[in-house]
Amino acid sequence: MDFPVIKFLIALAIGTLVGIERERRIKRTEFAGIRTFMLISLVGALSAYLSGKFSLAFPVAFLGIILLIVVSYTASTREGGDIGVTGEVAALVTFLLGAMCVAYDYRLAVMLSIIVTAILALKRYIHVAVRRISEREMIDTIKFLIIAFVILPLLPDTATGPWGVFNPYQVWLMVVFISAISYAGYIAMKIAGPERGLGATGIIGGLVSSTAVVTAMAGRVRDSEDLMGPAVFAAVISSSMMFFRILLEVSVVNSSLVGYVAPPMLAMGVLGVMLAAMFIRSSSGIDSDIKIENPFSVKPALIFGALFLAILFISKAASVYLGRGGVLVASVISGVADVDAITVSMSILAAGGSISQSTAAAAITLAGVSNTLIKGGIALVLGTKKFGKRVGTLFVAIITAGLLAVLLT
Repeated sequence: MDFPVIKFLIALAIGTLVGIERERRIKRTEFAGIRTFMLISLVGALSAYLSGKFSLAFPVAFLGIILLIVVSYTASTREGGDIGVTGEVAALVTFLLGAMCVAYDYRLAVMLSIIVTAILALKRYIHVAVRRISEREMIDTIKFLIIAFVILPLLPDTATGPWGVFNPYQVWLMVVFISAISYAGYIAMKIAGPERGLGATGIIGGLVSSTAVVTAMAGRVRDSEDLMGPAVFAAVISSSMMFFRILLEVSVVNSSLVGYVAPPMLAMGVLGVMLAAMFIRSSSGIDSDIKIENPFSVKPALIFGALFLAILFISKAASVYLGRGGVLVASVISGVADVDAITVSMSILAAGGSISQSTAAAAITLAGVSNTLIKGGIALVLGTKKFGKRVGTLFVAIITAGLLAVLLT
């Protein structure tokens, strides 16, 4: 089969995908259902293909689609008073995606078509998420985006300071990266809402701050012993998510370190999920009131940046003057405050050859262990004795699995 034919079929499939979504929402005054979207995408592909011989084919087709959209929009507003333009914009995008299949890269066109369809299909959820975003959160987000995408490119990408560990661009890039992970979980929590229950909040909260989740659960149990099961589930599952988050951070910052870190992180994360599953039945339907500060606020970002930089210097100094033992001790202490900072700093030092991969992996594992122990202490001190014992017992089992994985690899 001739290769351009496959591109035409892909364009037709793109129109079908978007058209199916629009067909489900079609109103009497709208012009575009599944068949129309299929044809629009096909016209885009044909016009791009013919433009090789007829230079005006694409612009004429493009103007024709715009004219069709304008006529349809005018008719729909006149008859139904509908001023929405989502369907019309989707039709224009579908035309361009069809043209992209032939004239540029059909794989990119397919990816974009899936994104477009998701945006259209998730209309209700997107609106709910937007309504739950406060003005303060929006302002904080804008501030951070300016810092990340306006100031970050201006920072020098050169190593300075003692041992050359201070790179302004690299330090702030890691701040943006960690904050982005936290923000994804924060937005997911806003979308899910408290009505999803403590269990769902625990799973998502582990991507933002498992310490905050454990602290909140300790308070909930102290208020009501009836929440013991859901609270234990949320505390353990959020702490388990932390290990998968660590693995993600390592894979992005230093992929060569993944093979060393994966065994203990997967052992602790998977076992934690399995242990938490014992309490999953009682975790739904109970409102959550976990309060987590917007991670895209400037203040938390600056605090993380300062902590990350301090850990970089301390870890490097410990490696130079105290060797492997000094690095491991520093990681245990650092893990008490922030496991993300020690994870990223160890990954960077290992990538630069300042410490060995095995030392970095051991340091990251010990940081995760110390952080988990601290959360066990929080459960015992801030919660009830029964809650602390249950969570602590499960945490000890999780830590044991991680240490065994280190010894066996």
